[in-house]
Amino acid sequence: MKKELKLKLKGMLWDMPSEKRDAVLKQIIQNPHKTFQDEQILIRGLNSLGWYDLIQLPGHQNLLSLLPDSSISKLYPPQRLTFYKNAKELLSKFAEKQRINERLSHRNSR
Repeated sequence: MKKELKLKLKGMLWDMPSEKRDAVLKQIIQNPHKTFQDEQILIRGLNSLGWYDLIQLPGHQNLLSLLPDSSISKLYPPQRLTFYKNAKELLSKFAEKQRINERLSHRNSR
């Protein structure tokens, strides 16, 4: 993980005591998908990190599963909420297209 991204993650966790911040940072680095299942951490990430930083962490396929409507609805300002609703929709379309392509390639390989 790039040093720049680690600094952004630390900034995202700025209000935590340093020991807890270091523990959460370590968890994010080791298993971002599992760590972002904690809604508070997820919302911090969605509010603090850029789109490309978020995709680097759990990956675009895992990011889709981490974007429940209940979490998206808690984002602020309204433009961010709209951004992630649209991002979720695009990720869903991309995932569906990938599933279709996988089925087709599986059929063709028979």
